[in-house]
Order: sequence, then structure tokens, then C-alpha cells
Amino acid sequence: MNLQVRNREPELMDQPGLTEREHGLALAGLRRVNWWSRSSSILWPPIRNLAGLVNDRPLQILDIASGGGDVGLGIAQRAKQAGISVEVDGCDISSYAVKHASELAQRMQLDQVHFYEHDILQEPLDKKYDVVMCSLFLHHLDEKHASRLFNIMSNATRHLVLVNDLRRTRLGYWLAWAGCRLLTRSPIVHTDGPLSVAGAFTMTEAAELAEQGGLSGFQMTHHWPQRWLLQWSQS
Repeated sequence: MNLQVRNREPELMDQPGLTEREHGLALAGLRRVNWWSRSSSILWPPIRNLAGLVNDRPLQILDIASGGGDVGLGIAQRAKQAGISVEVDGCDISSYAVKHASELAQRMQLDQVHFYEHDILQEPLDKKYDVVMCSLFLHHLDEKHASRLFNIMSNATRHLVLVNDLRRTRLGYWLAWAGCRLLTRSPIVHTDGPLSVAGAFTMTEAAELAEQGGLSGFQMTHHWPQRWLLQWSQS
């Protein structure tokens, strides 16, 4: 696999025709992968820091392309443990993912988390949030739409934009190949995990797209296992 350039191939999760069973198994598998890779841990510190500045009301958070909901729910759990009041919305283009995430929120008794169906690239948002974040969504997009997503996020936030995604590296590719097979039996995740790394942006490429999307003065940090986080504050 040549990882010097993006190698975008259609991922099974993005294809029509998945049965609910296949989709559910894949989302459950991704939840374990996100737990192992500590996705919510990557996003939580800047959210916790912002909460100290916005203490007169619940911190309003939007998770774009929320999928199975585990990242937004993980943030809500951490906030609850820290005594921080939050309201978390998650939006996704998939009606099944929204249903799956909503049922998970109900089982976890996290009433402050809500999910709804929304195409973020085609439909305007009807409100602003203190934090607008997305996790493992950017690599699904071509360069034009990735730049547009950065712009949409910056316009939708009152304070903070957070983007967490994969690094396109050889180590990341093999970690995805091995980790997805160890953590889930879903053949969809087995296939899509390595494909996601091959189609991901390097930190340099992502930084260029963020600048094209109108962000300036952002910070980027890399995190285990082969992830990066872009953080941008509204001035």
C-alpha cells in the first residue's frame, strides 16, 4: 500500500444496502475501536477547559457525523463525572445510526444527549454551539468537501472547533488492520479500518484544508494511536 498519497476507495459502511444487522454489528465494533483508541479522551481536555469559562449555563456541544454515538456519549459521561453541565447533540446522515445512537443514550440514561438526522454538507444548522466537533469523519471526504466542513464548523461555533482524525502512516495502517480484527468480528470494520487510514489526510494536508476553509491560528497535536487533533477557537 502506497501511503505517500491518499488512496480513497469506497468503504463498505458508506454503501447503500447494508442490513440493519450488518450496520449494527459494524457500529458496535467501531464503538470498541473508539474505546480502545480513546477517542473521547482526545477531545475532552479542551472541552473541560472551556467549561471553566462558560459556567452560567450548560455547555452546548455538537458532534458532527456522530455515527453510533459513542464519542458524544463518552464526552457526556466525562462531563457528568466532572460535575460539568452539558447538552450534547449528535447529527448524522444515516437514519439507522441516529436510531442506534438514541437507543444507546437511553440505555446509558444520558438524557442530556440527543441525536438527529442531518446532512451537514447540504443542510444549514439552525443554531450555534459552544463546541462543534467531529471524530473520524474528515477522511471520508474529498478535499473540496473537507475544506467546506471546516468552514461550516467555524460558522456554527461560538467558541471551539475540534476535529479528530486518523494519520495516514504505515504504522497507523497496520494498527488499524490488526486492531479491527482483534476488537470486532464485523467484516465491514475489518475492511473499512485500513481503508480509512489509506484515505486519510496527513497533518500537513489537513492544516492546508483548514486554512482554505477560513481557519487561522489553529493548533494541531498528534495522539496515540496515530491520530491528530485540530483545535481552533473563535476570536
